[in-house]
Amino acid sequence: MIRQAMASLLLLGAEPAPADQPATDESREVRIPRMASFLEWVADGDRGVFVRGDTGKWYYARTQSPCPRLRPDVALSFVAPGGELDRHGALRVEGWRCPLDSVTETEAPPGHEDH
Repeated sequence: MIRQAMASLLLLGAEPAPADQPATDESREVRIPRMASFLEWVADGDRGVFVRGDTGKWYYARTQSPCPRLRPDVALSFVAPGGELDRHGALRVEGWRCPLDSVTETEAPPGHEDH
């Protein structure tokens, strides 16, 4: 009985990431340095944003839960303690604070490959 439970737990931990998350170059958490000089951001529905740092690298900042006011044309700011954005930061969208769940390196979002 215990062996079956342990085997089930091991199999659960081996599941691939959900398909709704963007493919990342690195699955580990990172920090986006120098957020005061980031180049651009692109909303990804209501669950996160792609951010191009001042080095040209792209990152994906995923929110902990849906951020209903997040749209491509919205006024957005980043809550980046110490000037670096990581999972302890947040998005501020039209007065709403949307805490982040993760920040990872990623490829450019669709339509931004040639920037």
